[in-house]
Amino acid sequence: MIRETVGHLRDLPRYRQILTTLIRYGYQDVVAALRLESIVKPLERVALGEEVALHDRPRRLRLICEDLGPTFVKLGQLLSTRPDLLPENYTTELSALRDDVRPFPFAQAEAILVEEYGRPLDACLASIDPTPIASASISQVHRAVLHDGRVVALKIRRPDLHKVVAADLDILKNLAQLAERHLPNLAVYRPMSLVREFERTIKRELDFSVELRTLRRCQTQFAADRTAHVPFAVDELSTPRVLAMEFIAGVRVDDVEGLRAMGLDPAQVAVTGARILIKQIFQFGFFHADPHPGNLRVLPGGVVAPLDYGMFGQLDLRTRERIADLLIGLLGQDVDRVLKALEDLDVRGEEVDPKELRRDVGELVQTYCDLTLASIDLGVLLGELVGMIRRHHLQIPPDLVLLIRSLVTIESTGRALDPKFDIARQLEPILRKLAVRRYSPRRLFDQAAGTAEDLQRIATLLPDLLSHSLESIKRGELNVKFDLQGFERLVRQLTRASNTLAVGIVISGLLVASSLIYRGGATSLAQVGYGLGLALSLWLVWNMSRS
Repeated sequence: MIRETVGHLRDLPRYRQILTTLIRYGYQDVVAALRLESIVKPLERVALGEEVALHDRPRRLRLICEDLGPTFVKLGQLLSTRPDLLPENYTTELSALRDDVRPFPFAQAEAILVEEYGRPLDACLASIDPTPIASASISQVHRAVLHDGRVVALKIRRPDLHKVVAADLDILKNLAQLAERHLPNLAVYRPMSLVREFERTIKRELDFSVELRTLRRCQTQFAADRTAHVPFAVDELSTPRVLAMEFIAGVRVDDVEGLRAMGLDPAQVAVTGARILIKQIFQFGFFHADPHPGNLRVLPGGVVAPLDYGMFGQLDLRTRERIADLLIGLLGQDVDRVLKALEDLDVRGEEVDPKELRRDVGELVQTYCDLTLASIDLGVLLGELVGMIRRHHLQIPPDLVLLIRSLVTIESTGRALDPKFDIARQLEPILRKLAVRRYSPRRLFDQAAGTAEDLQRIATLLPDLLSHSLESIKRGELNVKFDLQGFERLVRQLTRASNTLAVGIVISGLLVASSLIYRGGATSLAQVGYGLGLALSLWLVWNMSRS
């Protein structure tokens, strides 16, 4: 039993520590349900019969994460971003998990730096402050000065952390399997899938070379934006265990008095910070997934500098467009648009009643139908949407959850700076732009060209496929049964579809060419092209309506 549950006997002490901690904080019912009593020490097993205190279980869960160390602190932080999995009282409590923990000795930090750099510290640095300026569950940060005078922050990973995390991940996977087997109420949330997502996230955070690439990518994206400042990185002093980046002083974005002392308007700072993060989400599709005030600094001139590039979300263009549809539907009280956007975003469940889901979405939307855009609290609206999704046991893609969290954090920070801050007003232009962009002539032409390439590829492969099939028939290896009923009608439909596609390609080409000609100065010729394109478009719409 022990070998089957633990997998490796070397993990048994850690396994016992985790289970004992669960029992000590009142989660003995979970240990019993997982049938792991035999692993717990006899003295601790006595507590399994005690009554479980339910009123403070969220606080107890937070204490469990803090007691069990870095892996479980990070797991608790991940769960705090998943209101689709846990009730609000749990996510609120877990969001209070402190990432500032006791620092490890400077002697260990120095040994790691020397090992990573392969030379004494004085050969790399002019000076380094032995007292860390920040200490988290994964790393701690020291202020240092380079020989050229630049001030940097050295982010150093805790010693031997990867071994602890690897062991904890093995145990978490095993616990997730047991939960899916013995706890049907949790099985619908796919614990194994959650652990795999967590494994991917924490392994990326442990490898600082990933964070360095993210930092470089953000520098390129905001190179021409004077309202944003991305810290420089020192490549030669950065490794998978150490990240050397510019030391940013500045003022915390939520320090209203500090901003005013710098001569800045907090309301304008709120708008600047929101625009930067909205730009990351909807223009670049690569966004800061943890933009809490501690990760944002304000520099002279109102420049906003995001810190900590370890947790980022990523969205492709199609997903961004679908999210735009969802937000436009919510803000515009359009039930059909919201339902279609949720389906397109793969927000689905195994046993969902479509009528009941539509009713709940309708009630949610109608709640805000009499409010103006400025009076809608987007954080509350998104929270209610996630709550509805949770009630129907729908699954949300992880990056979509990170996006919702980022938007809620942006709005709450903005309203702390300016009670009249309206994130919907900042979102609306870029959402409309994304919605319209998909119907641009260039986009339609590219889609038509892609379809044509697919058809050409199929046409190229078809002769060989038919030849092989006929050879198989000759050898008696393939039996083919033809049903020619309605064949002529099918041919007509295919012919009409191909003609429609060809006309669509011609229209797109006309519109693109006319635009280029118009920019070249030949206005009359461009107008002729536009007119012809319009006539063909009207014919195409009429022909499609007949179909």
